[in-house]
Amino acid sequence: RSFDQALLDHFIAVFDEKYKIDIRSNSKAQVRLRAACEKLKKVLSANTQAPITVENLMNDVDASALYSRDELEALIQPLLQRLEKPIQNAIADSGLSGEDIHSIELVGGSIRIPAVKQRLTEFFGRELSYTLNQDEAVARGCALQCAIASPVFRVRDFAVNDITAHPIRFKWEDANGSDDTSLDVFARYNPIPSTKMLTFYRKQAFAIEAEYADPTQLPPGTNAWISRFDIKGVEPLENGDLATIKVKARLDLSGVLNVTSAYTVEEVEVEEPVEQPEAKEGEAPAAAPEMRKVKKLVRKADLTVLQASQCLDAATLTELAKSEREMHTADLLVGATEVAKNSLEEYIYEARAKVEGDYAPFIEAADQK
Repeated sequence: RSFDQALLDHFIAVFDEKYKIDIRSNSKAQVRLRAACEKLKKVLSANTQAPITVENLMNDVDASALYSRDELEALIQPLLQRLEKPIQNAIADSGLSGEDIHSIELVGGSIRIPAVKQRLTEFFGRELSYTLNQDEAVARGCALQCAIASPVFRVRDFAVNDITAHPIRFKWEDANGSDDTSLDVFARYNPIPSTKMLTFYRKQAFAIEAEYADPTQLPPGTNAWISRFDIKGVEPLENGDLATIKVKARLDLSGVLNVTSAYTVEEVEVEEPVEQPEAKEGEAPAAAPEMRKVKKLVRKADLTVLQASQCLDAATLTELAKSEREMHTADLLVGATEVAKNSLEEYIYEARAKVEGDYAPFIEAADQK
């Protein structure tokens, strides 16, 4: 997409100078020009020169130009210089060296660009493999993953281990004179889905804020703040001491963070049998098991968790879902109307053919009209 955007920006400037048209002011023209730029990029992967043509781009102007592969490589040179850094980081984070990598398979449309192939070959110092169907590889993987998640299909099981790309930190206000007011709950490369249990000691309601621990590593423009979770209904113990609160945080399979539950726990003393050694052969088992008293934490009361995030609230989502259903129903009605019109037209032509053909001898000329 970055290559497409570079081409789009280039030809917007070219056509603006050549035809005096402001393409940025017309969304439809931008979409059509972007599609033409993507096609040009693919053609230049196999040819040294190719034309770009967009009929009736805007204002009844047919825009065209001739572009070469050398011009494309010069245009995307700043993007090519950024190619090796993510690969170096991935190899460093994995703890591997270049010699540990057995083979390198390239997948994706942009790897067809000769400059990209050459740069990657020079980086790894070996020939690269292109055996996978480049356009369908990701689509096939997504389809297989959907089949695994579906209760309808049965496919061979295989593991896909996803990770957290950016560490997530929880922050809270100090209530007990402690210096610990934050914790990196989900570290970088933490596998997902993942669940973590946190323990707090409070007498009243409190709030937890989630944010990315290292904002400098986020894509430009990304808000480091994720969400806020308000834990309501907290009360001190009968003797006035702090209540022990368990908070369960979870990253689901899609990497979405949520606090699934919060509850208070109470330490109680219970009796449980002491584990006895197995009786030897010929010995009678003990008449009654020996009991001992132990202290355990048991769940006492559930607490209310209120979430505030950058996501749309439940009421807005419900309204949008309702609008989507209404539009879907309208589309079905339009389709059904078209089918009914076509059926009526077919019936009229069929009836006319019979009146003018098979039934003609039995119908007066005046009635036929």
